[in-house]
Amino acid sequence: MEGQELPYVLIDCIGGKHGVYEDHVEFLEKHFHLITMKEYLENKKLLSEKIRAIYMWYQKPVINEELLQSLPNLKIVASSGVGIDHLDLNLLSSYGVKVSNTPLVVSTDTADLGVALMLASSRRLVEGN
Repeated sequence: MEGQELPYVLIDCIGGKHGVYEDHVEFLEKHFHLITMKEYLENKKLLSEKIRAIYMWYQKPVINEELLQSLPNLKIVASSGVGIDHLDLNLLSSYGVKVSNTPLVVSTDTADLGVALMLASSRRLVEGN
């Protein structure tokens, strides 16, 4: 993407308990211009037209009608989790915004754990320990 400006992506924050992991930031910044919610609120007039995507981490930033109205060029909301029940799909669709998530990312691990727990229960492994 040499010679082109990186797409602007809104995130809640970097680091802390629920922010985007700091060790992910270097990779993300190779592909996107990250804007934290704090930066956005401080420079709403300048940034609202530039933001094309929202990257949700720990279901943040919260997406509501007010935020959608303030981001006229928003194209996609990318949720880092499996579920999408924290998103109002009808509202997003009414603004022409696409949604992505990471389905099936833990399906195999969940199935493995379920089978392991059933085997442990049927063989009374915990009692034998």
